[in-house]
Amino acid sequence: MPRIDADGVELFYESLGEGTPLILHGHDHTPWLFFQAPIFSQTYRFITFDRRGTGRSASPAGEWTVADFARDIRNLLDALHIDRAIVGGSSLGGIVSAQFAVDYPERLLGFIVGHTGPYFWDLAREWVEELMRGAQPTLGAQPRSYAWEVEGPPTTNPLFAASPIGRLMASVGTGLGRDAESIRKMHRALLNWDQRPRYADLHALRVPALFIAGANEPQKTLELMMEWHAQVPNAELVILRDCYHAAHRENAPLWNAAVQSFLSRNRL
Repeated sequence: MPRIDADGVELFYESLGEGTPLILHGHDHTPWLFFQAPIFSQTYRFITFDRRGTGRSASPAGEWTVADFARDIRNLLDALHIDRAIVGGSSLGGIVSAQFAVDYPERLLGFIVGHTGPYFWDLAREWVEELMRGAQPTLGAQPRSYAWEVEGPPTTNPLFAASPIGRLMASVGTGLGRDAESIRKMHRALLNWDQRPRYADLHALRVPALFIAGANEPQKTLELMMEWHAQVPNAELVILRDCYHAAHRENAPLWNAAVQSFLSRNRL
């Protein structure tokens, strides 16, 4: 079975294809196998994995931090004898990719940050706290940007979520975590997320960077993506029309094309 010991944390991973290593990740590995693995494994060594606490990876004791998640990627690279890679992700995967970029810049060929922000605004923090209490008003909604909003936009395009492929994707994997405590530990790590103190480290990066979001995500996500990408020299920002937070699933051809175009322009 494809498992490695990442400095005491057993991680389950999938590796397909040959070429420059490209890691795409978020929570468990399953969503990436539908629409990204078949495409990117044609020209890259495509790698995805179960984050700690999800899928078939271990759920180590104690509290977790975003830095721990980034360290798991470094240890995965070490175990696979990979010196440098393109590292990207969506949602929490985008956060962890940005953390990896400032903690281990020497291990990067480029990075992709999708569908998240450099910190949580007040209403987003309240949203995470509601998730931890199991009190989210509408299952699948994103955080509100402004107090006058009744609720945030859907996480996924409702038409895709109701489609046969959308229902199939929702039925596999473990999503945010394998059990309730793993999910709470992930949420507690998110509540401590704030990359503003590391902006100077972002300024010092000299690798290609892509920041990507859906036009139908919370307005604050789009505003903070603008702020975030401006911290990285020559970083690119792509806003995908008619897409939500789950763009890499619900509109994979558009998402994949944006990523492929970025990789080609930068000769990665």
